[in-house]
Amino acid sequence: MNMGKGIGFLVSLVIVAALGFALLLTGIWYTAIAAGLAASLLIRKGYLVSVLSSFAGGMISVAFMLLTLPVGYVGAVMNEVAAIAGISATVLFALMFLVSGALALSGALFGTFIASIAINPRSGGAVSD
Repeated sequence: MNMGKGIGFLVSLVIVAALGFALLLTGIWYTAIAAGLAASLLIRKGYLVSVLSSFAGGMISVAFMLLTLPVGYVGAVMNEVAAIAGISATVLFALMFLVSGALALSGALFGTFIASIAINPRSGGAVSD
């Protein structure tokens, strides 16, 4: 299917957000790498689209995950964990979003590299846009 970069970005964003949400519900944060990997292998629009959509999708998946938790539970647990770590709960929330985005981003970089080298070996490593 021939689609532009904008549509590719949106489709990749939805794939990362939905798959990342489902995988983050397992409780294993490293599975967010698989969401970025899957989206970058399915939607091959280059490094820029892959990186931006995966990072944003990873952060959106954490937001969806936080919506499934009880409101009173999240604040109390985050305050306790933050107190043990010696940081504020706000910093811990920010780290949750950034770590999930970075994990999805690393999967997307790996998937885009695989797509450019293994799937399309004639390109010499260049990702076609």
